[in-house]
Amino acid sequence: MDDSLLRKQRMKQLIEPYYRLNRVTVSDDTSLFAEALAASLKVDLLSFPSGTPCLTWTIPDKWIVRQAYIEKADGERIADFAWNPLYLNSYSAPFEGVLSRKELLEHVNVHPEFEDRLIYLNRWQYHKKHTKWAFSLPRSIVDALPDTDYRVVVDTAFEPGRMDVIDWIIPGDSPETVLFAAHTCHPAQVNDGIACIAVLVELFRYLETLPRRQYTYRLVLGPEYYAAAAILQHGRNIKDLRWGFYLDMVANPLPLGFSRSFHGNSYADRITREVLPRYGSGKLDAPYRSLYGNDEMFYDGPGFDIPTVCLARHPYEHYHTDLDDLAHCDFDKLDETYRALEEIVGILETDAVPTRLFAGPLYLTDYDLYIDPKLDQRGYTALQEIQILMDGQRSCLDIAETIGISFVFVRTFVEELRKHGLATLRPLAHPSERSSAKAAIPSYEEAYL
Repeated sequence: MDDSLLRKQRMKQLIEPYYRLNRVTVSDDTSLFAEALAASLKVDLLSFPSGTPCLTWTIPDKWIVRQAYIEKADGERIADFAWNPLYLNSYSAPFEGVLSRKELLEHVNVHPEFEDRLIYLNRWQYHKKHTKWAFSLPRSIVDALPDTDYRVVVDTAFEPGRMDVIDWIIPGDSPETVLFAAHTCHPAQVNDGIACIAVLVELFRYLETLPRRQYTYRLVLGPEYYAAAAILQHGRNIKDLRWGFYLDMVANPLPLGFSRSFHGNSYADRITREVLPRYGSGKLDAPYRSLYGNDEMFYDGPGFDIPTVCLARHPYEHYHTDLDDLAHCDFDKLDETYRALEEIVGILETDAVPTRLFAGPLYLTDYDLYIDPKLDQRGYTALQEIQILMDGQRSCLDIAETIGISFVFVRTFVEELRKHGLATLRPLAHPSERSSAKAAIPSYEEAYL
């Protein structure tokens, strides 16, 4: 069985048991999912009790749902939390009573476009006080409701609890850290969160296998917004975070794109622009937070300014509906996202500044590096251009961008020159780096192949 098929099987096994759970910011189900992940990955959980201040945010109370349903006078149920958690609006307050059709519909949400779908509304989970309750119903069901009375039971409660966050750090030669993140919340949603987690788990399992890493890598998995606030307020080594990558909606069958960091020209942005065109994309290079908008507003926000891009597939047909389910999860696209991330890591690990140790155009044939221009004119020309630009001032990514050739082409050629003693490599020195310039550069085979 090939690696791709095995990855897709593992990703499905991670998603399937947990996606239908009541995964909100603080709930027993969210903790259950986080605990299972932590045990599988053999990493510790960070727990933040309700009421913990995190920047200007506060960890909310735990939301408990014992049962919630709507039934007609004859006992026929038209909505039940047990069928799908999306029937009940997250963070609904308790209620029990008999209502007229008109009164009931004041507490019913329908999807504005799709009459047959439930809608997921998540805004209440960011409120501090919870006094409202509501259900979601398909438009077709609402339109068919007879003008009679309905019994409503919303058996919910709010109690002190804890928010659990996975904060997995894989050390490298340098403490300079690359962050990857996705959210654990959003009940009964697959593409919106948990599928992204499945991809990142595969990426970090791969990172663990590398014989060495130039950078440190950090995986943060927790409830949307609150996990980022908690990590930035209470997490360790925040000063070492250099760049971030946030994943959203990557099981969507559309091409992979990204929204830029706030400044739009960071090293993370440049690497992403280099990689995505090889995945049938490169067209969706959107402004900061303009696709879905998520935890990048914390990491790449006021007081932190950690350049963070959001990798996503946009738009998503089933966004925030009950059809964001396992049947509509494109596992081929998940695996494609994994491969793009592996390539992003490959550039991070192997980009360096080459210096030419010879003068004049290299006699390429002696080193088995010649490319026949009749077969590959662009490759032939690029070899000369790379040699000229290998002046100890530009990185391999700089050179690739300057001449419009792939990073892999440049880095492979430079590595061959290094093997023959015709070039040296030194690590990059990013403007605000503190220590990574001292890190050794792994060989191309060690880090990339």
